[in-house]
Amino acid sequence: MPRFEGQYEETFTVDAPLKVVADHFGDLDTIAANYGPLLRFERIGDDTLHLILEPKSEKGVTFNGEQKCRWQRPSDDVLTWDTAETRNMWSKGRATFTAVGENRTRVHFSQNITTEMQVNRLLAKVIQPIVKREIAKGVQQYLERMRKSLRAK
Repeated sequence: MPRFEGQYEETFTVDAPLKVVADHFGDLDTIAANYGPLLRFERIGDDTLHLILEPKSEKGVTFNGEQKCRWQRPSDDVLTWDTAETRNMWSKGRATFTAVGENRTRVHFSQNITTEMQVNRLLAKVIQPIVKREIAKGVQQYLERMRKSLRAK
């Protein structure tokens, strides 16, 4: 089955202390609430979410994304995540948090998502740029929702 990959990277500053920002971006309930169009999710332990995305159709192809993703905090200023188990979607990413004064934090966020879809090779070539663009757009929208929910606290 063809695989499609997309990446998104952004650095931004928010008006909140480092600990508040890092805790917010690492909170599984907050992640699930802001993830995007989910059919459902399930917490698995303290560090893993089982995510089932709403089906997304484009050019006659429907993607039903599903994965179990694990988030970890190797240090107070770093958050990482990686797919623990998948049906057809892999996520890998990292966020680093840097204090910029007492009440501001700079966040460097990078994420790579790979999906697998059952399509023929010709169609795969046609939809590759669309999938790549949609992945980047989806991650960017997720970050916008996460920032908005942080401001609402």
